Amino acid sequence: MHFRRTISPKHPVPLKVVYHDRLELDCKTGIATLDGTAYTASVGSWMFYLPAIEAKLFHATGGTLDCMHAARPDAAALSDPARPMGRYTAADWRRALETPVTRRLAEIWLASARLWKAGLGPQPLGVCFVDAVVRDNGAVGPTCGVLIQNVATLPRKLSCKREQLEAAGVVPDQILSCVRQQMRGYVVDLCSVVGCQPVNAEADVARLEGLMREGAPSADLQQALEETL
Repeated sequence: MHFRRTISPKHPVPLKVVYHDRLELDCKTGIATLDGTAYTASVGSWMFYLPAIEAKLFHATGGTLDCMHAARPDAAALSDPARPMGRYTAADWRRALETPVTRRLAEIWLASARLWKAGLGPQPLGVCFVDAVVRDNGAVGPTCGVLIQNVATLPRKLSCKREQLEAAGVVPDQILSCVRQQMRGYVVDLCSVVGCQPVNAEADVARLEGLMREGAPSADLQQALEETL
C-alpha cells in the first residue's frame, strides 16, 4: 500500500463552540467526568484528550497553563530565571506556566488550522470551555481546549518532515516533539515548555484570544474561527 506525507483536507464542517459546567479528571485512572458523564481520557503532560467527544483540553490552574510532567519545577526552582533545567531555563518554564489558557488556545487553534490545510494534521472542529475543573480531587479553576478529529479514525499516512511543518506556517516546538511524536503520520503534539507557534499570527491570536477571554457570543467566535480555515 502506498502512503503519502499529506492528506487532502476535506471541506470544513460547521464549527462548534461548546460550554460545560464541570469536569472531574483522575490522571491516574484516565477517567474524566464531564457534566456527569464519564469518558476515557488520554492524559498528556500539557493537555488531555477525550476521544469520544474529540475534545483536547489544557491542564490549567487558576486560568493559566499547567504541566503534569514529573519535570515540572516548583515555585522555588522558578525563582531564578537563568537557572538551567535540562533543555530549558527557569524563564522558559515561567513563561509557559504564566500563559493564559485562552492565549494558548488561540495559538493552538491557528497552528492546527494551518497544519490541517496543509494536509499534515487532523481537522480542528471547534473550541470547548469548562467553567470548573477538579483534577485529582483538587479544584483548579476553568480550562478550555480545541475540538479536533481523532486521528485513529483517519487514513494512515507517512510522517511529515520538519520542513513541511515550517512551510505550513508553524514553528515547531523547541525539542521537536511535534515531529518525533506524530500519530499515524499526523502532527498532534503541539504543546511543550516552548511549544509550537503559528508564524506571523499575532493579530489573529490577539483577536481570537480577546473573543474567548471576553466571553463573546458563540456566533461571533464561531465566525472568527471559520475565517481561519
